[in-house]
Amino acid sequence: MDQAYVKVDSVSKVFDTFSGDRIVAIEDISFNIRSGEFISILGPSGCGKSTLLRIIAGLLKPSGGIVSVGGNQVQGPIKGIGFVFQKPVLFDWYKVLSNILAPAELAGLRKRDYVDKAYELIRLVKLEGFEDKYPKELSGGMQQRVSIARALILDPEILIMDEPFGALDALTRDQLNLELLKIWSEKRKTILFVTHNIPEAVLLGDRVVVFSERPGRIKAIIPIELPRPRNIEVKKDKKFGELEVELYKLIAGSDDSEIKGLANEGEG
Repeated sequence: MDQAYVKVDSVSKVFDTFSGDRIVAIEDISFNIRSGEFISILGPSGCGKSTLLRIIAGLLKPSGGIVSVGGNQVQGPIKGIGFVFQKPVLFDWYKVLSNILAPAELAGLRKRDYVDKAYELIRLVKLEGFEDKYPKELSGGMQQRVSIARALILDPEILIMDEPFGALDALTRDQLNLELLKIWSEKRKTILFVTHNIPEAVLLGDRVVVFSERPGRIKAIIPIELPRPRNIEVKKDKKFGELEVELYKLIAGSDDSEIKGLANEGEG
């Protein structure tokens, strides 16, 4: 756990618009991630959090700086990464089992070699009995469970989650947070988890990386020194509340509406 697995060194990204303007999305981002670490990334909308995830995955080239994974510089899309997005993005014409197996199919692998693994993941995300259901027959939370299982089917080293529970109601969100903690505890994947929700960032993370407004820079990296395994009872811990307040203060450079939205999410 002590050796850096992902290294982000002075990374910046500038986008050129059709009108000729240059938009600096992120600037001089540097931090390291240990293997098996759960990193929460927190910040206001439009601060470049998702841009950074795409750069780490090799889907987007930085304008400056270097990212390395496992000692190798990222120069293009890399293997060993699973994605979970805010929307499940499932294949409507595939049933649950086939959706989970889709990455193996798309990679040209033999699906039958991954069927046992798919059923293991179905049990892990608590979808037993729904293997033959189509996405339209599932709730939003259940669809995200399928997305998580699909992201794990090829046993990635890194799991990238970009506001995966942002569109869900508060109760479902809490339930999936707890399920994710159990999955992480069992699989020990390296997870990068983007969120706008401060309590969620504290509940899940080993550390919280706090972004400023655009251009996104790192304001602080806060260690979450709460015992694991964690459950919903940890929110009663005095330290949990102190961490929430510290993070609110760090994001206080956002406008009032942004802060109010973060506060409201915490109340949910």
